[in-house]
Amino acid sequence: MTTPADAAGPPAGRSLRQTVLDRGYLRLLSLTGLGIGALALPPVPPPAVPDAGDFLWGLPVAALIGVLITLGRALGRRTVSWTRRRTAVRTVLCAVFVGVCLSAYALVTGRSAAEAALSGQATLADLAARPHAWPVGALVALVVCKGLAWGVALGALRGGPVFPAVLLGTATAPARAGLPGFGTAPALALGIAAAGAAVTGLPLASAVLAVLLTGKDAHGQMPLIVTASVVSFLVAQLVRRPAPPPGEAAP
Repeated sequence: MTTPADAAGPPAGRSLRQTVLDRGYLRLLSLTGLGIGALALPPVPPPAVPDAGDFLWGLPVAALIGVLITLGRALGRRTVSWTRRRTAVRTVLCAVFVGVCLSAYALVTGRSAAEAALSGQATLADLAARPHAWPVGALVALVVCKGLAWGVALGALRGGPVFPAVLLGTATAPARAGLPGFGTAPALALGIAAAGAAVTGLPLASAVLAVLLTGKDAHGQMPLIVTASVVSFLVAQLVRRPAPPPGEAAP
């Protein structure tokens, strides 16, 4: 059963503390002279007003994205439990597993392993700028290899939950863009919104994120973006299993 606190997302105090920490980290990083990455998209595919085909295929894809993101987070929670004992050894094994996933992606697709290794800003920008340059097989491999590596990294290594999830959603939707009546531009916006809603539990904020990233092209796609966010959020809540009470072992 999902409680109101679960559905509402992190408490405001925690979000405020995280914001302060993030700003301090960025300030410290700027003093080093190193570049600071930003999530910004180049011009996206030509805008297209969603039609019946986009909704027909888009809503099941949004539900699929919700399932995939929830399973990735569940893998992270299981990894946390697994690494509580013999932490050093098992953390090294997790790092080896992540390396295998990234190497498998590079070997299967012939592309750079950095596309799956990094948080996703650069890969997301390339996918938005040249969606037709990505074969369906490469997108599927990215979702599988990145998803497994991301889930394990969440539990044992360094990694954030939001931007990698957005990349996974963005890769999942265009992989289905070849379906009859499912356009590339709506698929891109849908993937961003659905993934954001699944990982954050904030469908409205995720819809706003998709609008900001796709810019003026999102004007005609708002109904699909909002609907996809809500569908993904609801599916993620249904799939997610409630955590056992403290002191009670998980089944």
